[in-house]
Amino acid sequence: MDSTRSLPSLLSLTIHEVVKILYLHHNDVEKLPTNIKEKLLNLMCKRGLISDVNISKVVTSKTRHLDLSWSNFSDQALQSIKVCKNLRKIDINCTKGERENITSEGFQVVAESCPYLQAVGLRRCVNITDDAIIPLAKSCKQLMELNIGGCKHITDASLDAISQSCKFLSSINFSNTKVTDNGVITLATGVCQRSLNEIHMSHCIHLTNQSIEAIVMFCPNVQTLIFDGCPCITESGRQMLQDAHTNMKQLTWTVYMT
Repeated sequence: MDSTRSLPSLLSLTIHEVVKILYLHHNDVEKLPTNIKEKLLNLMCKRGLISDVNISKVVTSKTRHLDLSWSNFSDQALQSIKVCKNLRKIDINCTKGERENITSEGFQVVAESCPYLQAVGLRRCVNITDDAIIPLAKSCKQLMELNIGGCKHITDASLDAISQSCKFLSSINFSNTKVTDNGVITLATGVCQRSLNEIHMSHCIHLTNQSIEAIVMFCPNVQTLIFDGCPCITESGRQMLQDAHTNMKQLTWTVYMT
């Protein structure tokens, strides 16, 4: 057996060392070749080391994936992402508590600069509003996954914009938002009605059985539907799902008896 197979490559060791000294010599990093920058960026993302100061040194026009969920940064960092013209996925989901230092103004720069985005995670970014999601929907026609759960200022206006532009959308999470039946009905009857496969709308206190009815009637390919903590959705809503003989594989709900 060749023992060298278990040893890390010289390149891997070098990148790990660069990560360690990044904060001391971050100005030298932008001189590195693009392929080294990409490997360095991935490691920094995994370790939660991305910041307002260093992100501009490691992102490039070839960057396609950004996992910023473990890092601490603000709108200033998002300004640097506008060079990532080929970005396909960005994860800004908050892993603990709430993320307050990202605003709609900051994310709008990303939405308008990265038209090929297919997956966007903004979970519990509490200062994200419709002003961020509407331009995202208009600019990113290839959007397939969107997580805005816990963005508590989001309203029906965001779902309306999505329903008009995002025909490839397969998964959406708008739990803990201000969305109402009108927003869900608009989404369910919009351009993504057949592409939708997964809907998370837990703890949306304004939703009623009308939302369930719209999904059952107009979204035949939905297989995951999560609507626990919606006090205005009753046993009648669950019965609609059962009577419709849908292809649901995962259902989660809280029954509120009338």
